[in-house]
Amino acid sequence: MSRAQTATSPPRSTPSWREIILLAAPVVISKLSFTAMGLVDTAMVGRLGATAQGAVGLAHTWIFTLAVLGLGLLGVVNTFVSQHHGAGQPRECGRILGQGVRVAVLVGGATLALLYLSTPLFHLVGLGPAVADLASVYMACRLIGFPGVFGYWVYNGFLEGLGRTRTPMIIALVANGVNILLDWLLIFGPGPFPAMGVAGAGLATALSNLFMLAAFVIVVHAPKGDYARSFGARRVHEPLDLELTTRMLRVGLPMGVQFFMEVGAYMVFTIFIGWVGAAALAANQVTLRLMSISFMSTWGIGIAATTLVGRHLGEGRPDVAAAAGQRTLTLGLLTTAGCAVAFVVLARPLASLFSTDPEVIRIAVLLLPVAAAYQIFDGVNMVSYGALRGAGDTRWPMWAVAAMSWGVGIPLVYALTLPLGLGVFGAWLGTLTMVAGMAVLLWGRFKLGRWQQHSVVRSAG
Repeated sequence: MSRAQTATSPPRSTPSWREIILLAAPVVISKLSFTAMGLVDTAMVGRLGATAQGAVGLAHTWIFTLAVLGLGLLGVVNTFVSQHHGAGQPRECGRILGQGVRVAVLVGGATLALLYLSTPLFHLVGLGPAVADLASVYMACRLIGFPGVFGYWVYNGFLEGLGRTRTPMIIALVANGVNILLDWLLIFGPGPFPAMGVAGAGLATALSNLFMLAAFVIVVHAPKGDYARSFGARRVHEPLDLELTTRMLRVGLPMGVQFFMEVGAYMVFTIFIGWVGAAALAANQVTLRLMSISFMSTWGIGIAATTLVGRHLGEGRPDVAAAAGQRTLTLGLLTTAGCAVAFVVLARPLASLFSTDPEVIRIAVLLLPVAAAYQIFDGVNMVSYGALRGAGDTRWPMWAVAAMSWGVGIPLVYALTLPLGLGVFGAWLGTLTMVAGMAVLLWGRFKLGRWQQHSVVRSAG
């Protein structure tokens, strides 16, 4: 069935709350499981002291900073799969997967090389030698499993674009069980296992990433499975399609640049905070790890918005796509509001989960109310962008986020943190201001509705 044929079919009603929740809930759990690997590493390494905890948090942030350009770019797989699926071209989805795998090999290899070459930077940005040494060790071990990250990201996007969100959730949950077990064995060394400390945390996560990739490949490419029969998974072996890949890069590259600019700004913020002191850096990492729970939840809801908006635009139903985007935005706000209340009411118990250092806990308790306010704006920011991404409207958001993060965020955070002497608290006030501006811009873009004219579907399959 072509896009034109779909456009003349009977109108579909707005997606029900049940439909949205059934789609979004597994994605939220999957994304929470993704960040849980970093949470588990941070929590377990916290038993080794503030220096080790700060170093692991810093290395984790740096890895994500360099990887996010490629990961953001590969998010285009969801956009293309969801729109082609909605347009009645299911077997085209397998060809999109194949081109996504080829792009993943290229960007994954380049990112791996950059991470390897950037290891000396930990010693050059003014951090203490102990923090820099441990961060270098952790990152070197994480790189062993790095090819798995880009590979499973493509397969994950393929399944999410089809609305098959339970499978990625199950794989992520099992992988986290593997990570927890390996963390315990390799960090602390019970029985015959060597106590590897920070290196063990990095190796455990690396092996878990490779496990996830293997699981996705087995499920998607099962010879008699539904993905091979109905969605063209066998087409992953087709030769490079330059026209399709070019279109994917045209939509995906602004997504990757946006993510890189935003996460890169947070890396600069982390360096500013590192200049304040080891306790401030560790408290910041505790706050970030707690905030990542809300972040990944809204990211998951944003991906549900991407899938629904893309699918209904592919069907030729921009009005239904707009209603779906609005409902996912409401769901995101409810989720972040719940997290915000928990951050305020349970600040000390939550901080104590990730550190035993009294000074680290004291600072984290001061930061969590600011992070609570941050959650509200970040929910609007991420779900609005998820809806725009589903339409393939990625260039304007890229410029808006770049302007807010580098034009406003970095100068403001620096001024509040160091010259004005507010330290890590000032850094979070500056970050709150920045994300509020992003939320207004992206929500405004969504409400204007220009994204409804976008489409990545060129012809019937």
